[in-house]
Amino acid sequence: MKGKQHRLQDLLDAWLADPTPPAALALLEEAEKILAAGAVGLVAPELWHLYLNETRRTVFLRALPDAPARERWAETTFPVIRATDFGLEALLRQRVAEHPHRTLFEEMEAGDLRSWSYEAIYRRIRTIAAVFWSAVEEPPRVAIVSENQLDMACCDLACLAHDILVTPLNPHFSPDVLAWIFDRLQINLVVAGTEEIRDRLESVRPLAQRPFHVFLLDPDAGVSRPEESVLAEALARLGPQETGWILEERPRRKVTDLATVMFTSGTTGMPKGVQFSEYCLVTKRFARAAALPNVGDDEILFSFLPLYHTFGRYLELQGMIFWGGTYVFAENPSLDTLLWGLREVRPTGLISIPRRWQQIREACLAEMDRVQGAEAREGAFRQVVGDRLRWGLSAAGALEPAVFHFFHRHGVDLCSGFGMTEATGGILMTPPGAYEDNTVGVPLPGIRVRLSDEGELQVSGHYVGRYLDEPPPSPDDEYWLATGDIFRRRESGYYEIVDRIKDIYKNSKGQTIAPGAIEQKLAHVPGITRCFVVGDGREYNVLLIVPDLSDPVLAEGPQSEKTVDYFRQVIAAANLELAPYERVVNFAILPRDFDRERGELTPKGSYNRKVIQENFRDII
Repeated sequence: MKGKQHRLQDLLDAWLADPTPPAALALLEEAEKILAAGAVGLVAPELWHLYLNETRRTVFLRALPDAPARERWAETTFPVIRATDFGLEALLRQRVAEHPHRTLFEEMEAGDLRSWSYEAIYRRIRTIAAVFWSAVEEPPRVAIVSENQLDMACCDLACLAHDILVTPLNPHFSPDVLAWIFDRLQINLVVAGTEEIRDRLESVRPLAQRPFHVFLLDPDAGVSRPEESVLAEALARLGPQETGWILEERPRRKVTDLATVMFTSGTTGMPKGVQFSEYCLVTKRFARAAALPNVGDDEILFSFLPLYHTFGRYLELQGMIFWGGTYVFAENPSLDTLLWGLREVRPTGLISIPRRWQQIREACLAEMDRVQGAEAREGAFRQVVGDRLRWGLSAAGALEPAVFHFFHRHGVDLCSGFGMTEATGGILMTPPGAYEDNTVGVPLPGIRVRLSDEGELQVSGHYVGRYLDEPPPSPDDEYWLATGDIFRRRESGYYEIVDRIKDIYKNSKGQTIAPGAIEQKLAHVPGITRCFVVGDGREYNVLLIVPDLSDPVLAEGPQSEKTVDYFRQVIAAANLELAPYERVVNFAILPRDFDRERGELTPKGSYNRKVIQENFRDII
């Protein structure tokens, strides 16, 4: 086997000396031979890590003959990642060693962009990890409750790269949801983005079963109790030498052990927790690289998707680290901020929701209509999107084909896709340059898909997570996840979404909403027989109310001013317990109940949402 190790080294050296397609294919085939022989452990981990680093680059991926060859390459990386424990810390070390002074993060500060290099961020996350390891007597288990900001991202990376269980949480979660999560994960450290969030956490303390220490990200925040610290002050007290000692002594986990839990909306009152190992996170990066072979050289992303959601955390943040690019924090997720960022930041890629891509197109057309001639119109287009934007991904909802074709005509390779938190993000994606109308593409490398007899998409693979009530993810399991969505596979191999089994939907901004959880808050209110939330693909939620005419609170009739005012107050009270994007904005009182004979109710009495929305379309 020693000869094979030398052979792999020789072929890697040959590729680096003369990066040609034959050299790339020879290197790939040698790696496949070693893995097929079950001899991955007989090759030095350092050599395998060099293989991972050099073959991830666009120059290598483009040198492979086609997409199947790139998928073969991805399959070689997965057993290597596992066998050599190649986690996020090793990946970060590679990037810092290669380009320590390249900008990793940029953030707005007093109207200017402030830059942080790979080396500076690496030092910072090591110090944060040391602070967390020294803050409690038992192993730290961290919850991050914050909107996007630099130190929020650094805390997440510090935990992921240094063997600390971490969960980034939506700051709009209610105190009872936060307490439930803290108990499930045995959280003992909480990172709070603002003083306001810190104050809200005070109402979580009496609900949680165990105490927790709070680190405030705001450097100017006031501390009012011993169980609180300002993170910046804690970092200032810890020098590089002490940081090294603390981290050297920490217990280590394997790359396949549980590393993080992300929470996504469920059909009940509590969110669903999905478990991930570092193996899930790292293998997904290599799989995405194989699917996007042109992405990776000096990339810049202007990023506004929440880091407590899958695409923001994994594709934007960890993707930029994998590709060695620059992640620019948006001050807020508004359209105005996005359009400003496209002009000023001039990103090379953009990952966004369908509504934003539609709005960007509208802004481009408005500028282009002011000028005449193809060259002038192209210049107007670039005034809106910036001169470097060349690729993008639209996810979390449907986008009409005309929008894809518009960007393609102007040199932006916009891909369609379908993903889930449970699969570490993407599952399907249209290949670059090969978009097919009304589809979400083909399976990403590293994932297997199948359709049930009903057409429900089921997925399995290296980066598919597990729910909290299941064993942690393992590469050895034959685990299939039901997506809850009905798909059709075309003769081209592309998949299109036909319908949904699950009730969860996304609004026009791509935010996930569980209507059942909202409806439950009103299920036993006097005067309401049942209610139905509508909001799939819409700007806001509306509520259909079936009134209980036998209840005395409706004595003046279902459409009286007093009844309407009563329901308005009931909804306002329920909205106080909901995140802003979950709240009901308008409502209608229905003239009849839902009917099983009309197909609006199943035999079990649950809602047939598609039929209800069609039958009450005019009212909606």
